[in-house]
Amino acid sequence: LGGSNNLKVADARLRLQTGIPPGFVDIARVNQATTSRKAQDTGQRTTYVQQWNLGIQQEVMPELLLEVSYVGNRGNKLAAFRNLNPQAVVFNAAGVPTAGARPYAGAGLNGDIQFLENLGISNYHSLQTRLERRFSAGLSLLASYTWGKALTNSVDHLSTSGSGNGTDVGVFREPQNAYDRRSEYGLAEFDVKHRFITSAVWQLPYGKGRQFGAGSGRAADLVLGGWDFAPILTLQTGLGLTVTQSTLLNIGGERRSRPNRIGHGSLPDSQRTVDRYLDAAAFKILQVNPALDGFVPNQAFGNSGVGILRGPGMFNLDFNLSKSFYFTERHSLQFRAEFFNALNHANFSVPGVNLEGSFGQITQTSTEARVIQFALKYRF
Repeated sequence: LGGSNNLKVADARLRLQTGIPPGFVDIARVNQATTSRKAQDTGQRTTYVQQWNLGIQQEVMPELLLEVSYVGNRGNKLAAFRNLNPQAVVFNAAGVPTAGARPYAGAGLNGDIQFLENLGISNYHSLQTRLERRFSAGLSLLASYTWGKALTNSVDHLSTSGSGNGTDVGVFREPQNAYDRRSEYGLAEFDVKHRFITSAVWQLPYGKGRQFGAGSGRAADLVLGGWDFAPILTLQTGLGLTVTQSTLLNIGGERRSRPNRIGHGSLPDSQRTVDRYLDAAAFKILQVNPALDGFVPNQAFGNSGVGILRGPGMFNLDFNLSKSFYFTERHSLQFRAEFFNALNHANFSVPGVNLEGSFGQITQTSTEARVIQFALKYRF
């Protein structure tokens, strides 16, 4: 209903208590044989994660702490999707694949059945280091580095393309072959191999109560004294990429097809551009037509794996400058200048991963251009 008046319960066209109106859904017009269905295992089990870690801490010098840890975990019985009723792949005498009958066609079901079951696994292993300088003499510092690897055969269907607004790295919630989940085992869509972050708070050593300029005049102290500098530097390698192609064979299901891999796929840094970040010559589009290049007898699924390449990394520096002006012991005014992506560094998003689309082309950035904002905060 439109208009600007207040809506009343009596104005509702559909109410739960009255059920579905006659004729709203005419079951006679629904083809029960080809309708897609969703189901889940009636004996669904509880997902659980096992975690373990071992760490060593050592004070390497006064106020400076070093920590080195091994951290790992394993996910068991993760929720995973597959098509329970895909069409069979049938090969003729020449090795040409065609779509055959569905497993439950005899029961009158000729549509997909998206099935949720507990067949997914994951594991993560990492080396994590931390160097911390406790606040002393106007300076505190925290630097962390992680080398890690996350593997899974069941991606998060809410953060990959097709069902969410996440970054498309080529993986999908359902395997290309419903009977071969082993081939889906690879880098998790969020895996980052190397990540380094350092942050600090530094009271610049000029002004009243600081190392230099304690006797400076009021004007000099007002402009130059009492500043705090707090940077955050982030460096990390790119996400894992899975190369895809258009659907090779219509056997049903929400799935991605993958090509055959005949080379590495990465380009040297000197050859990478936003228009050609990956090497398309390292992959061959699998075909079902014997007359086309790329046809392989008795093959219906590409051998290219999951997470075999890496997207662009990230380099980002944020920092803020702040200074407090004290009027009384209880009343002060703080000025802050905040810089996001302070160096205005272009951090590129993942390239296209579909060989028959904009493969290897980068059209977006993963971080915004430099942003500067100022803020005043009065304390009382």
